[in-house]
Amino acid sequence: MSSDARERLAELIRRRRLALGLSERQAAQRAGVSRNTWAGVEDGTRRTADHRFAGIERAMAWAPGSIVAILAGGEPTDADADAEADLGQREAVTAAPPAPRDEEVEIVLADDSLDNEMKMEIIELIYERRQRDRAASMEETRRMIDMFRRRLSA
Repeated sequence: MSSDARERLAELIRRRRLALGLSERQAAQRAGVSRNTWAGVEDGTRRTADHRFAGIERAMAWAPGSIVAILAGGEPTDADADAEADLGQREAVTAAPPAPRDEEVEIVLADDSLDNEMKMEIIELIYERRQRDRAASMEETRRMIDMFRRRLSA
């Protein structure tokens, strides 16, 4: 796989994940790969092994063979509704529930005054902000737990 083909695949995967409202972690879970593997595929630094194609295609709701088509210069094909419904039933048993509707991402994607590159940058900033907020929230939770522990021992 040439580096140009890998970069094109990475960009299409990233755009599709964002359009689906999935975090990298959620997409990796759906594909059955580690978060680090997913990040490497999505930023184009990791070669995608053929045996990973089916999982990635499932995670992106693409029809089988879509990645081969992309690597050959073509476009991915959306999975049909029946295949997506079947995927949903299997995932309900084996994975986390699907991501809720992401209104922030939808607002960005719906804004026709922004080009796609701007939209992707804004969405990445949203995800980065959420990670910072989550980390701050976890720290606050730890402080509250410590406070209550001190109360118990007093």
